[in-house]
Amino acid sequence: MKNWQLALLLTPLYAQIYWQPLHEAHERSRLQGRLLLIYLYTPWCAPCVMMDQNTWAHPVIATFATANFHCTRLNAESRDSLLFNGSHFPYLTELHANQLAYLLLEGKMEYPALILMEPSGEMLLTIRGYIQPRLMDEILRYFGGGFYRNTSWEEFQKSYPSQL
Repeated sequence: MKNWQLALLLTPLYAQIYWQPLHEAHERSRLQGRLLLIYLYTPWCAPCVMMDQNTWAHPVIATFATANFHCTRLNAESRDSLLFNGSHFPYLTELHANQLAYLLLEGKMEYPALILMEPSGEMLLTIRGYIQPRLMDEILRYFGGGFYRNTSWEEFQKSYPSQL
């Protein structure tokens, strides 16, 4: 039995991802060499609520994400100054968004959004919009398992037997 299978058996039906503060998740990612998962959302966004209820709460996804990524949630409209990579990012009144969210999304402010990042800061993936649990499972396995380094996405999808 694989570790993730054992963890799934021990996980309650409702699981939660261990969401870390942004600066801590980024620092741990760099120190441990694990990918950083950034989830951008807004409190008013209906698809964001659906992601929380259907995708992030799924025990397979929550268990795998917590075990294989440093995960952080970022309210894209946070009025707090956000610390990331040694810099502070303020709220931009004219854009109704935090500067970091604006930069990460390259000005295309669509929610929810998923960003996967190397410990070095290189962005590997940006997806905007609701992600179904099965597709999220495939994405997390592809990147969290390191398959993205030597296997195309198409090859991986053909070979990965998602149970969702």
